[in-house]
Amino acid sequence: MRLSHLTQAVALITAALLLTACVDDSDTTIIDGTPPLLTTDSNFTDGYSAVAAVFVSGQVQDSSGIKSLTYTLNETPAQALSVDPEGYFSDRILLARGSNTITLEATDNAGNIMRSTKTIYLGDTIAASGSHTGALRDGELYGWGRNNYGQTGLGLTTNLSDAMGHPDTPMLMNSAPDNLLSISFNQNHSLAIANNGQVYSWGEDKYGQLGRGDTGRNNCSNVADCRLDISTIAGIENAVMVAPGYKHNLVLTENGSVWAFGANEQGQLGNDTTANSSVPVKVDFSAAEGAGHIVQVVASANSSYALDDKGQVWGWGSDAYANLGKGKACTTANNCVNINPAPILINVTDEDQVNATQTTDSTLAIDVEKVTQLAAGRDHVLALTNKESVYGWGLNVSSQLGYYGELFKNTEGAWARIVTTPTKLPWFTDKDVRRVYANGNASYALLDNVAVGTDATTDGILYTWGAFGETNSEGTTEYDNLDEPTNKLPNLKNIDNMAMGAMHLIAHEKPLNQDGSTNTGYGQLFTWGWSFEGSLGNESTVHVWMYNTPMPVMLPNQL
Repeated sequence: MRLSHLTQAVALITAALLLTACVDDSDTTIIDGTPPLLTTDSNFTDGYSAVAAVFVSGQVQDSSGIKSLTYTLNETPAQALSVDPEGYFSDRILLARGSNTITLEATDNAGNIMRSTKTIYLGDTIAASGSHTGALRDGELYGWGRNNYGQTGLGLTTNLSDAMGHPDTPMLMNSAPDNLLSISFNQNHSLAIANNGQVYSWGEDKYGQLGRGDTGRNNCSNVADCRLDISTIAGIENAVMVAPGYKHNLVLTENGSVWAFGANEQGQLGNDTTANSSVPVKVDFSAAEGAGHIVQVVASANSSYALDDKGQVWGWGSDAYANLGKGKACTTANNCVNINPAPILINVTDEDQVNATQTTDSTLAIDVEKVTQLAAGRDHVLALTNKESVYGWGLNVSSQLGYYGELFKNTEGAWARIVTTPTKLPWFTDKDVRRVYANGNASYALLDNVAVGTDATTDGILYTWGAFGETNSEGTTEYDNLDEPTNKLPNLKNIDNMAMGAMHLIAHEKPLNQDGSTNTGYGQLFTWGWSFEGSLGNESTVHVWMYNTPMPVMLPNQL
């Protein structure tokens, strides 16, 4: 089990203070004498989460023996965690939408206590899409970029040629509720979750992807496929996560149910049909033997995926590019009918069958590799595990999975154009991976403890691979397909979250004090990539240029 650097530091501090009664540390509290030694792996860390659970593993030790190990979530009553005779534990803690404070408390038989507290935010306060972008601050929505379907939330359609009104820099969307906790965009539509668990949608609705039925649409581009108002989706309550695909969307609720709406030609709604639906339908897991509580959903062009609390991955919809990892692309040449209307298990690691059957042995659980987060692009999938390995499968035409780019393509060591089964990316060995991202034909990973220049180590460094474009001095954009993760953004540090559009991106920098401690203020926003109709939110950017020096974006009252 690999421990986070913070946890290792806690262990060293504890060893040095065995005879003291307390230590002044905001993350760790020692009460009444010699405390137990509590260590956790790097999954238990502060920050944003794309998964409605934290997979926490570790060990608790004390010479007098361990009486209990518990956790509290947002001041709810303490819950016990199972500990084996050697002090190992491995479990999952379900998260509530928005901010979560989790405290692990280990008590030894002498009554001494060690506590470790983390703050984890379930949801995303920034979003990027085809060409529109958004950010939340104090529950209020700011939007900018392409608005031909009203997708930024203005309540009307605009384009760049409009003399006034087009949001090429951030604008407060006054028509949006002021209690939003999370936003997520894709292509030309937008989704949000409010603090009461209601889901809001707006923008393009050609395939029913806004989930608000067939009536009441507005006329956009001479097609009745547009919602100009920001309104709720009926029939969904207590949502904790939204996952927008290209033409369909998924919503995860507190009880682990998954709802879907929009296009369904390949069965991507997962309700055992191929009929499009403009209202939410429940994904049918009845035949998904051994499925646990669903804790994450992601959607791609025509496929859908879910992660359960056992670390198992389920997929449904298109398999045209081996999206479901079954060993071959589902094409006419392979005599395959590309309709997969219900979830099937995708064996990502060699130990997935162990995950499904293991229920009681904590030592075994802590050693077993299991998936802890998913990300999906147009037709490729990434899976991050508790061992900080990254697996990928699906379309690899731009090296978005790896080793099919400028240096490897047409060589003996090249990966295939389509990776038909989940394959481990060797580059991530011994890397501290916090989160993976994907959209279009590109991938990103957020890493901690990275050596940058003469600095010791720095957290929050972004690495990218796959399609990466740069505009030259003549205004021509050229693309390199990067074979493996590369630090193309050396000026970005201390990033704690980002969002990927198909060709542009937005990141949030963790607010820090001069001494490196966390600041309670607002962190800086940065955008880069393809500038189209104001998608980067900066007046100085040229339309249809690719910018790969991240630029700061200022929300209105920051100006």
